[in-house]
Amino acid sequence: MLWPLMLFATLSACDAAGPGFRGGEAVTREVEGSRFTLRFRGPLAEAVRTSPEWLPAFDATARRAALAAQAERPGCRVAWVQGDPAMMLVGLACGERPAPAIPARSRVLLCELIDWRTIGDWTAGALDCARF
Repeated sequence: MLWPLMLFATLSACDAAGPGFRGGEAVTREVEGSRFTLRFRGPLAEAVRTSPEWLPAFDATARRAALAAQAERPGCRVAWVQGDPAMMLVGLACGERPAPAIPARSRVLLCELIDWRTIGDWTAGALDCARF
């Protein structure tokens, strides 16, 4: 019965801070029906979408996250948004200071388990992986 523990761990991490934003004060903002938990580190903001939405489009969600970050930091404008509909990094240009450079994206390796077989107590399969 491991699934209740996994479910609890998954749900408790819904708005957990990402790398570099731990320990920062969390601010909740709602924009056009999307709710975000925002954390700031200098001119960078992390926006974690905490509202349930069915298949959210990145462009619309990124626009709402940008509006939420700008509302929290008056005098700043959003220069870029990077990430996915669940968690985004927002680059802010405040006053005369330019926005930070867009961070390099790490390489992602996505794998799918195929050819799944169970024989007695043994389970085996093959992985099909692609680099993005």
